[in-house]
Amino acid sequence: MKDSRKYYRDIKKLFPINSKKEKNYLHQIKEQIEEYEDISYKELENQFGSPIEIVKSYYETIDSNYLLKKINLKRTINATCLIALILIAIYFGYRTYLLSNVYNNYNNSIPTEIEEIIEEE
Repeated sequence: MKDSRKYYRDIKKLFPINSKKEKNYLHQIKEQIEEYEDISYKELENQFGSPIEIVKSYYETIDSNYLLKKINLKRTINATCLIALILIAIYFGYRTYLLSNVYNNYNNSIPTEIEEIIEEE
C-alpha cells in the first residue's frame, strides 16, 4: 500500500497543471492503482509504466491549444500575483518611511535641553 501511494504521488507531482481534466485523470489512475493491493513500486511501473511515461502519454492525447491556454493562464496568474506583492511591498515601504518621518519630527520637537538666561538688572 505504501508503494502504491508513492507511485501515485510521483505521478501527481509531474503534472504542471491541475485543472479539472487533470484531476479526473488522476482520480481514474488512483482507482486503477488501488485495485492492486500489496504490489511493489517496480510492479506498478511494469503494469502501468513509469510516472513520466504516464504523464507524457496523457499530454500527447490532450489538445495543444487547451494546454497552451492553461499554461498561459498560469503564467498570467503568477505574474499578477508577483506584481501585486511588489506593489504591496512598495506601499508598506513608503508608509513606513512616512511614519518614521512623523516619529522623528515628534522626537525632535520635544526639547531635551532648556537654556535659562538670568539677567541682572
